Amino acid sequence: MTPPSTERFLYGDKPADVLPAAGVTGLLLRGAGGPAILRVRTGSGFTDYEIHHDDLRVTIDADELAAFYKVGDDNILDHDPQVLGLRKISEE
Repeated sequence: MTPPSTERFLYGDKPADVLPAAGVTGLLLRGAGGPAILRVRTGSGFTDYEIHHDDLRVTIDADELAAFYKVGDDNILDHDPQVLGLRKISEE
C-alpha cells in the first residue's frame, strides 16, 4: 500500500505540511496540565500530535475527516483542510 502524499496548506497564518490521518492508530495521552496528544509509532520511534480536533475516536476512521499538520516544529491533529476551509499553497 502506498502511503498518502503530503500537501501544503495555510494553517492559521503559517504554511503546514498536511497528511491524512484516516486509518492511523495511536495512544491518546494527556500530560499533567498539558494538552491532549495522540502518540503514533513511526518506524523506530514515535511522533506526538497535539490534538485540536474536538470529537474523534482513537483509531481514526476515514469518516472523521482528520489530518496531521506539521507547522514548524509543532505536530497537530485537527479537522482536515476542507472542513477548516484552508487555502492550499500552490507548488511553484
